[in-house]
This record gives sequence, C-alpha cells and structure tokens, in this order.
Amino acid sequence: MFEMLRTVMQNLFSRPATRLYPKEQREPFPSARGHIESVIENCIFCGLCQKRCPADCIVVDRAGKDWNLDPYRCIICGVCVEVCPTKAIVMSTYFRKPARMREPLTYHQEERGRPPKAKPGQDPGEAKDQM
Repeated sequence: MFEMLRTVMQNLFSRPATRLYPKEQREPFPSARGHIESVIENCIFCGLCQKRCPADCIVVDRAGKDWNLDPYRCIICGVCVEVCPTKAIVMSTYFRKPARMREPLTYHQEERGRPPKAKPGQDPGEAKDQM
C-alpha cells in the first residue's frame, strides 16, 4: 500500500518522461539514431561496412564504384559508421522521409579526373589546355 502511495506521489511531483508533441518540427535528441548516409567522395570501397553489417543491408561494388544501402533492412545499429576507416558513412539524427516504394539507395562515385600527362618536350601547362 505504501509503495503505491509513494509511486503516485513521485509521479505527481516529477517532470514528465516524454516531450510534448508540438505542431512544428521538433529537434531530435543529441543521441538519436535517424538514418545512415554515405559521403561517397570519401569512400575507398574497402567493404568493411558490408562485412560487419548485422542486417546485410549494405552491398559494396568495388569494380563499379557503387555503394548500395537497403534502408528497409537497416536496423540503424551504427556498426558501419564505427568501422568505416575514412568516415564515409555518417549517422544522421533525423529520420528518413516516408517513401512510396521500397527501393535501395545507390551511391556512385565518379571517376576522379587526373590531369593528362605531358608528352616529352611539351610544357605541362599545355597538356592541361588540351582537356
């Protein structure tokens, strides 16, 4: 009996455990896990994220320079973010917007352009002008 009275009094005079839902968009908690995103420019296609993902939602294609994510299989555990050596995967605190169809997300890294090599006896500045 006294335990119940103590619990009722404690709940009566303490702050609520949840936040009120405002009409406008609210800011997420600092430690919230919304969804993962790829910064494909930093990716070296090592495949560590694919190997360590417990949900098997990441597929890395080294030859095609593609990084695929099935967001509907992802359990948002953050293991891929922790194991990425180049920090090419980041955890966003915002949730992904609803979608009409279940489609995987594909990120493709464009080939980084290398400056053309100068021919013997040619000025290196002229080789850049030929691009």
